[in-house]
Amino acid sequence: MARRTVLAAGIPAVVGLVGLSALTNPRPATLGDPVGDQQLTDALAPHLGGHRRVAVAHLEGSGAPRFAGFGADETTEFEIGSVSKTFTGALLAEAVTRGEVTTQTTVAEVLGEDADGSELADVTFAELATHTSGLPRLATAGLAGSVLANFLRKDPYAGRDAAQVIDDALGSTLSGRGSYAYSNLGAALEGQLLARAAGTDYASLLTARILGPLGLSTTYAPITAENLRETATRGRGRSGLPQAAWTMHGSAAAGGIRSTAADLATYLAGTLAGSAPGAAAASEVLFEDGATSRTAMNWFHEDLGGGSWHVFHNGMTGGFASFVGFTPETGRGIVLLTDTARSVDALARDILTGAVAL
Repeated sequence: MARRTVLAAGIPAVVGLVGLSALTNPRPATLGDPVGDQQLTDALAPHLGGHRRVAVAHLEGSGAPRFAGFGADETTEFEIGSVSKTFTGALLAEAVTRGEVTTQTTVAEVLGEDADGSELADVTFAELATHTSGLPRLATAGLAGSVLANFLRKDPYAGRDAAQVIDDALGSTLSGRGSYAYSNLGAALEGQLLARAAGTDYASLLTARILGPLGLSTTYAPITAENLRETATRGRGRSGLPQAAWTMHGSAAAGGIRSTAADLATYLAGTLAGSAPGAAAASEVLFEDGATSRTAMNWFHEDLGGGSWHVFHNGMTGGFASFVGFTPETGRGIVLLTDTARSVDALARDILTGAVAL
């Protein structure tokens, strides 16, 4: 996949340090025991070297999803990283349906005089949802602390609440507005603006409008580590070292949701069918970036060959990686969740194209 959505990307100062940590403290990975659909586990196991616990949901047409896993099953909780952005996109689509905002509503229209003097004032929801706002990937405010937290295998987004995220964005200098440049800050702001427009907070809005109606009881945005459930698991980096949970505080809309393969299969099926709240987020294209790449409301569309378009989002935190995607013309969908910060994008792409048959 051309689009990379690692939430920690953009902190180059830690690359050398993390590399040193990986070299001096390796932890060999052993894939967990297979559970669930044997046909799935037999087909996937050869492609999961370097992973530990993995959960999978596979959709094909209108049939019931098939589940499998390695050391995990469809009820095991994972951080889903930037796949969280698709839920924020669904909230945007739902807010449009309710008449609270449009895709052309500006930051200033939501924040009023708080946006006075900011370069961001006339940026729209459409720009935030398609990474064309000109905002940087990460806020410069608090960056030093984020670098240190990342190196110490802690949540680099912790400690900056909703108000601070909004202030960080308002104080940012825009660059390349109108062109695609992936921004976690932009997605975080999008979620906070939607919460502000609805008169609530992001986690409550998410539960009321998406999770509750779909019955996604194992999906939630903890916001802070104190709100993690007992089911919360701890992931590992590529080196195998354990990582702290990333709840991401005010930036949760960009990557702080936790979920299970079962819940994501329900979410994906409803999105594919157009029946889930905010499902239009996946189908309403707002930006075209060339002949083979488009962006809807926080969902990516890519032609992976042969003129067949696939809709997806991937994600990665300090200790987890994820992929959720589907092919509208075939009804094929895939959820891949791992508790190792090692990309599953290539495997997911091969499943969607049929190169890996399940």
